[in-house]
Amino acid sequence: MCTCVRVHAKEFFCSVMFLRENNVVEAKANASSHAPIWSICSTDTLNNTANHEQNNHVVWILMDSILFVAIVLGNVLTILAIAWARRLRNVVSNYFILNLAVSDLMVGVTLPYHLAFYVNATLHHNKSVCISRFVMFCFACGGSIYNLIVIAIDRYIAIVHPLSYNTYATKKRVLLTIVVAWICIMGMSSIPIYWNCFDISQICELETVLPRYYIVAIQMPAFFLSWVAMFILYWKIWREAYMHARRMNSGIVPNIAEKNDRKSVQVVLLILGCFSICWFPYFVVVCMRTFGWRTKSMGIWYKSTFALAVANSGMNPFIYAWKNTNIRKAFQKILHLKSPNNNLNSSFKMYLEKQHALKNQTEHVQDDRNANGNNNLHEHLADHPRLDPAEENRTEI
Repeated sequence: MCTCVRVHAKEFFCSVMFLRENNVVEAKANASSHAPIWSICSTDTLNNTANHEQNNHVVWILMDSILFVAIVLGNVLTILAIAWARRLRNVVSNYFILNLAVSDLMVGVTLPYHLAFYVNATLHHNKSVCISRFVMFCFACGGSIYNLIVIAIDRYIAIVHPLSYNTYATKKRVLLTIVVAWICIMGMSSIPIYWNCFDISQICELETVLPRYYIVAIQMPAFFLSWVAMFILYWKIWREAYMHARRMNSGIVPNIAEKNDRKSVQVVLLILGCFSICWFPYFVVVCMRTFGWRTKSMGIWYKSTFALAVANSGMNPFIYAWKNTNIRKAFQKILHLKSPNNNLNSSFKMYLEKQHALKNQTEHVQDDRNANGNNNLHEHLADHPRLDPAEENRTEI
């Protein structure tokens, strides 16, 4: 009898423990699936998604490697061309192009850091390494986007208010603008160092590390305000260029005027189109992931849009730098292992040679006059009054 009671008691205890464990698992699942979207940190687990996407790591590694090479080469050439060529370095507006190339180069340099998370899974559980992944990305991409806005403002002042451009675009003000920009970007991108949702049991992804309030209240408004500012500025630039072209083309054949109008529209569409196509899909996917919209293919969409956003840093050298004739010529000389200052040096040498030839001719004329005798020279000066010194110097030159 006692043995029977003991057996039944043991079975009852085991069944209670089993039901308790099931209830705990269900409670955790319900808590993660029904977490409020406005909670500070995401409670969704991404481990199953990570295992599902592990087979696609080779594709992302190959894609990011290609982007890394393209971004680094394009922006390094831009930096060398502007920093090396005196003609380009003396143009104040090129400082913004140089600063944009530096920020885009930083975007490319962060890519190997992201690739390391595909290769070494243990990095996901290291807090400092994980948080640095997003701090570096926010810092580099934030600098790139901010520099695009500064370039738009610079072009707006140059085209819409050309008479005031030299007053505003001084070297001191340009350098001050660049320094203030980097300080603001550093402050905004360093927030996750002190405010994050890192959990060692989760993999290192955007929505598991960055707080939802940080994404919704800081990152997204900053991007959309940047896009609206660029749209308004380039719309006003295009309108001013269109009206100016109409005034200039009033006496030109209509077909040529229409061609110029199409060209100005193409430039604006190229700038805004590349920026919108590269960055809008990424922020849409970030919004979806932040608010808990999750599917099996969401990870693929996120990595694809991330690569597209990063690709904008590889397009900027072509859009902003390589379309400039002087910068393009400097590129060609650098690729041919020549100094971009060769044209300047040859022009200066030609100038010196001409000055030396004029000096030799002048000395030769003076020698001829001395050979003919000073008397004839004095008679000539008496018959012909001496020119004004300024006029004399001008005629000799």
